[in-house]
Amino acid sequence: MKRGLYRIHGADGLPDDVRVEDDGIEVPLEERLYRARGYLPRVEHLPWREEYLTSQESTDSSALAKEDADKAARERSRRDFLGQFRKP
Repeated sequence: MKRGLYRIHGADGLPDDVRVEDDGIEVPLEERLYRARGYLPRVEHLPWREEYLTSQESTDSSALAKEDADKAARERSRRDFLGQFRKP
């Protein structure tokens, strides 16, 4: 299902666009078509591109930190498990 991600300011007097996600693919769509087709969330609730990209960067860095912590925890568990079978 198509879902709006963010808005893009139109250049040189062109209308604003909305970036829409459709099954993992981002597609640009003119704002008036987005409104006419009734996609959600409403245009007024979408962030502008700059705000969206800034929020994605902070989300990506926190996701990497969580992934690193999970990886370290798995490595500790693996070492503990293997330690049970080592001869003294």
